[in-house]
Amino acid sequence: MRKGILFWSVITVLMLGFFLYLPFVGQVWAQEIPLTSDSYDHWSPQWSPDGNWIVYEKRDMTTHLQLYKIPSSGGTQIVLTSDSYYDHYLPQWSPDGNWIVYNKWGYDGYRQIYKVSSSGGTQIAMTSDSIDHYCPQWSPDGNWIVYDKRDVIGYQQIYKVSSSGGAEIPLTSGNYDNCLPQWSPDGNWIVYSKYVYPTHYYQIYKVQSSGGTETALTSDGFNHICPQWSPDGNWIVYMKEDATGYYKIYKVSTAGGTEIPLTTEGYCIRESPQWSPDGNWIVYHKYDETDNYQIYKVSSSGGTEILLTSDNYHNHYRPQWSPDGNWIVYQKWDATDYWQIYKVSSGVGVEEGEAVIRQDATGICVYPNPFTTVVSINFSNQFPVSSEKTNNRLCVYDLSGKIVMSFPITNNHYLLTPNISPGIYFFNIEGYKPLKVIKMR
Repeated sequence: MRKGILFWSVITVLMLGFFLYLPFVGQVWAQEIPLTSDSYDHWSPQWSPDGNWIVYEKRDMTTHLQLYKIPSSGGTQIVLTSDSYYDHYLPQWSPDGNWIVYNKWGYDGYRQIYKVSSSGGTQIAMTSDSIDHYCPQWSPDGNWIVYDKRDVIGYQQIYKVSSSGGAEIPLTSGNYDNCLPQWSPDGNWIVYSKYVYPTHYYQIYKVQSSGGTETALTSDGFNHICPQWSPDGNWIVYMKEDATGYYKIYKVSTAGGTEIPLTTEGYCIRESPQWSPDGNWIVYHKYDETDNYQIYKVSSSGGTEILLTSDNYHNHYRPQWSPDGNWIVYQKWDATDYWQIYKVSSGVGVEEGEAVIRQDATGICVYPNPFTTVVSINFSNQFPVSSEKTNNRLCVYDLSGKIVMSFPITNNHYLLTPNISPGIYFFNIEGYKPLKVIKMR
């Protein structure tokens, strides 16, 4: 008799109580926030120095890549370039925020360096010869632009030009390819990747910004790509294809010496490392065990990799820190089937403690179906539901703070499909107290 009661009690719980609600006080992080959502592709987001704007390239109704900007809090996209028959891409803000430098590729077949006011207007050519120019970067004082350029004998060299225009000045020469230059924080050095013969690998080199002798910082039999200076100027971080055959994140002193791996786990690709403004973290995108590119961060001293995005969309690329270090902006291929611009908090996980809460989220009602594992979620009229706005989102997190799913609250009714495994989860709507949820089936 007792066995029969236990058996039916368990069945009752499984059929009538798919979710059990428990109280929770704290703050949930790692909500991805879309900044664009139209039917065009958006790439290469970059924060303005004051953190108020994000510039990017967009393939719009002209069918070409144009430069746009959008408030970092979201809002209306503002076009900065609009001429047809040209692609405009890889935008970079000037240190004072007044200008955007970029690559422009037109009908003549050559990629040139241009700049435009951050308010839009007339585009100003910085280069004009019949040779390709790539990857412009402003000097910290805003007086120079460095880039790589294919020379007359076919090799990539590092050049600079005054931000006011004028003669191009070569910083490297010889029968080697040099690419992806980056200024040191004090403006005295340029670091870059150099394809070295006869080893046939890219190594990290530096040269004075006034020109002179090149200094090798790495020299082993592996590729080293995308060097970035630390904010204090003492370290270079980069991606290295090591003995595993996969790219991992490494750093080396700007004086040279031993290379230090910051990531070591697994056979996964890690790319596009970027220092946080305080120098304590490195953000990058990683092709992980979910078969998706996600955004990760790791301490600049190495250690555990921390996941910042975790949905089932395949591609999260080119993360960039906000100037205050609180946000990461990136491009993501999402449910619109286009590349969109997103941002996510640089904090992650479930942080216990007090938070500013408007009210309990008691307006969430869950109705289990006793015949399936699909659960109906209804919202009461206390939530600001609108079919035209997507800034109010219901987010579901696991115990690590990893986001499991997220969707805008544009309707009063949703069906939660059974693709979430049993476990403990948190339901959260921004500004309301999260609910702790145990999924029992």
